[in-house]
Amino acid sequence: MQPANGTSLGLFDGFEAYRTPSADDYRDLLKRALVVFDTNVLLNLYRYSVDTRKSVVAVMAALGDRFWIPNHVLEEFWRNRERALGSPISEVNESISSVARHRDQVFEILGAWVNKAALSEDEVKVAKAELGDAFERLSQLLDAVADEDEVARARSTAQDPVLEMLEPVLRGRVGEPMPKREREAAIKEGQRRAAAGEPPGFADVKKADLGPEGAAGDYLVWSQTLLEAEKRKLDVLFVTGDVKRDWWRYESGTPRGPRIELARELRSRSGTALYMIKPDRLLTFASVLSVEVEPSSVTNIERATRRDEPSVMPDGEDPATDAPAGDAGFYTATAPTHWNAVGIDMLLKRLGRGAPVQQAVLRRAALNGGYISRQEVYEIGEYEPERQLKGFTRPVNRIVEEMRTAGIISTDAEDVLVPVYDAGDYGFGWVDGYRVPSTVAALISIHQGQAVQPQKDDS
Repeated sequence: MQPANGTSLGLFDGFEAYRTPSADDYRDLLKRALVVFDTNVLLNLYRYSVDTRKSVVAVMAALGDRFWIPNHVLEEFWRNRERALGSPISEVNESISSVARHRDQVFEILGAWVNKAALSEDEVKVAKAELGDAFERLSQLLDAVADEDEVARARSTAQDPVLEMLEPVLRGRVGEPMPKREREAAIKEGQRRAAAGEPPGFADVKKADLGPEGAAGDYLVWSQTLLEAEKRKLDVLFVTGDVKRDWWRYESGTPRGPRIELARELRSRSGTALYMIKPDRLLTFASVLSVEVEPSSVTNIERATRRDEPSVMPDGEDPATDAPAGDAGFYTATAPTHWNAVGIDMLLKRLGRGAPVQQAVLRRAALNGGYISRQEVYEIGEYEPERQLKGFTRPVNRIVEEMRTAGIISTDAEDVLVPVYDAGDYGFGWVDGYRVPSTVAALISIHQGQAVQPQKDDS
């Protein structure tokens, strides 16, 4: 029996999103589709190796005018850039902390066997010394992975290598911002969808650290993509490392393709099809664009993407509204506070146990109104003149990041010990001293019973 209009339908008509794209389909899409990059792909460039960055940007350039970035993606990029820039340091610090915890656990096990009289104290002492050296070498290897001084320099947009690579390739390929009235309507619709569990964006409904548009950020990206696809009448290949269920259709705990609702919405608006791909898989098809990619680049992206993926939930539960492991600070019902007396007390106590020089430097800087010179740091630490201060802030930053992750302070709480560089040939030189934000300096001063009027920050 045929439909009333006399048109016969086939197996995939109206159900195109269920079709599994082949490798040839993706190669074809890279030669003809509108290729849209999500915010996380741009931000993750800070986590990739130099060669991997070059590969991703080379693909962007090779796509020509079909490479396109929604305006809201760029807005999110700038809003989160400095946080992403420091991500390698945070990951290294997290790993070093994990190494220290495992070392302590091993030492506890050895101590327990001494108490059981199965091992002598002398034997354990030798074993602890050898293990301690091994753990220390491992920490030093990790410590060398990310250079805090390079990250500090890159905070200047004039010295950021990622911006240097992106600027020419993004020129002319970013969408216009939405007019005010249309943007307000899109935010309202995005918030409605998030509350109603409609894609995209409902996975962000619990996040406490979203931008001014609330949980509507993903919908703004999607809405701008719809408008561009409608104008160009092209199929869309959406490149994203985001694997939440408000974008992807899951089968047996595995993302299979775009949400059916999104694919149908695009077809209804523009008459074209929606495809999705992760950035690591995108690089495997780069040869069709005459871009050569090292296998290590694919592995580098795959590892970074996998680290961000939420654990697969049991059947019947939706991970879209559950926090990925390790992101407790991002998913609190009530946003954690910025710095307060409790957070400062915890920070100073932890520094006192593991980094007393840094603790003393913070206290002195607070008494100085928020600044301490390089010379004063050398005096406090009793350092030799030839010693460098490279990595001096790392113990402080490590503790601060752990407090952010644990939700003790908010994820955008200020860094408490910021290097100040003297002017060199490129705008940066030796560390001239350290700055403590005025609010933090005031709290530290109150903590040590020396209430000092905070100075105005220059930043």
